[in-house]
Amino acid sequence: MSEQSTEGFNLEGILSELGSFGKYQLLLLMLLAFRDSFLMMCNFNYVFTAADVPFRCIQPSNSTLPWVDFPTQDGATCYRGNASSPDPLRVQCETVVYENYNSVVAEFDLGCQPWKATLIGTVHNLGLVFSFILSGFISDRYGRKVVIVATPLVVGVAGLLKSFAADYWTLVALEFLETALGYGNASMVLSLEAVSHSQRVVFACLSDTLASAGGACFGLLAWRVPYWRHLMRAIYAPLLVVVVYIFAVDEGVRWLVARGRRAEAARVLRKVAKVNNVTLSAPARDSLARIAAADDACTPPPPPAPRACGVRAALRSRALCARAALLAASFVCCSFVFSGAILNSVTISSTKYLNFSIMMLVQVPTRLVTALTLTRFGRKLPICIAYCFCAVFFMASAFVPKSLWWATLALYMAGKMCSSYGIYSMHVLALELFPTRARNSLTNLANTVGRLGSVLAPQTPLLESYLPGLASMTFSLAALGPALLALALPDPARAALPDRLDDAERLAAPAPQPAAQLAPQPDTQPHPPSHETVKERL
Repeated sequence: MSEQSTEGFNLEGILSELGSFGKYQLLLLMLLAFRDSFLMMCNFNYVFTAADVPFRCIQPSNSTLPWVDFPTQDGATCYRGNASSPDPLRVQCETVVYENYNSVVAEFDLGCQPWKATLIGTVHNLGLVFSFILSGFISDRYGRKVVIVATPLVVGVAGLLKSFAADYWTLVALEFLETALGYGNASMVLSLEAVSHSQRVVFACLSDTLASAGGACFGLLAWRVPYWRHLMRAIYAPLLVVVVYIFAVDEGVRWLVARGRRAEAARVLRKVAKVNNVTLSAPARDSLARIAAADDACTPPPPPAPRACGVRAALRSRALCARAALLAASFVCCSFVFSGAILNSVTISSTKYLNFSIMMLVQVPTRLVTALTLTRFGRKLPICIAYCFCAVFFMASAFVPKSLWWATLALYMAGKMCSSYGIYSMHVLALELFPTRARNSLTNLANTVGRLGSVLAPQTPLLESYLPGLASMTFSLAALGPALLALALPDPARAALPDRLDDAERLAAPAPQPAAQLAPQPDTQPHPPSHETVKERL
């Protein structure tokens, strides 16, 4: 059964006639790119706002004894001792002075408490666990547009309040609220559902490419606006403009059709045709005309269609539950490698702003490669190969001498590109494996479990204090997880996005051969008459 062909309404065919890159779709790409660029900056704000700052102890003014510092491996100093003593007793510094006060670490005096600085990133990613559950439910229940508009507004308000935080724990609380009530992946879902089957991956990759190019500006912005409070206001305030998306963005037509709101879907499709200046074929016009007057809120489909609606029905399917479990395990490794690679990128060379911008910009060519390879070679094989290369590059970067910084940067960048390719491809694969009315909920449920990797990722910079390159080696080993797990998942590259539960379950089964091919074929080749036939004729 085709994805959307019930009762004469062939959505896939109409989307093909409307095209994938007309004026309407290009405007949608621009709107999503603006929204996602600033959300991307906000999502990684703690890379700069909670960055380490060099500091040292201040010798007490009433002390007449010579003092010696006891620096840690990164050069920071939290303890001092009497230099005249052969075995000086270490005493914790009463006061430290920082090189600058642009970071939360300096302003809230976290230098001798590094766990508090990394806790900000951990709390941020912990909030994303709740965010993806909430946004997935809202997206499937109330529509993609609600999440597209609401989450940036929540993030913008919470971020502006965070920029006025008077103490550390207020900042941490607002960090959690920002991520728990904001973010989500509604843009990616809408991108995949906005165009026809043949162009869905290309369209979604182009949307993410534009967002990555905008997100790369965060490094340059942080360089020009180093003070953390001013930097937060610069990246959070523009998100409030997204309120105009209430009028500028339409609801996803696939979601409208899946919810039975076909009259609204027909109105959106006619609007797309008008903006793109496309004249639909007669069958398409007749199909839209037949449903224009009827807004069936939830017309009961014929049996066995009751299995097609809702998340509960999907969770009763063993195939989909096993699929979600495999995706969750994959996302744990994917998120750990991807988030950790970005957080550690600022330590590769001395210019942390340039490092971050490069790490974001490498996603631009990565998405172009993603669009080409996923369309041509399916989903499973490219994901497996990408994470195998990711493991090799990260492991190699860990053993390159620091004096060859350019080689370390090149290998690390290659590993980051493979990680970016893999996690995005895994998200595409996940969204294609579930039915429309449960697509975002089940994908985000798996992604929520996977956020455990992002929660652990901010702690990876601490590994470098034990052994240089240990963080890269950890990323290398974690990358082997999704490389193996992807092989156990179905490959939906050649199928339409499943609308019903049965369509989603059939993705795991081999395509049935036509009956004509299964039955023995008659021999149509001419044969010379046999000896018995010749005798009968005579």
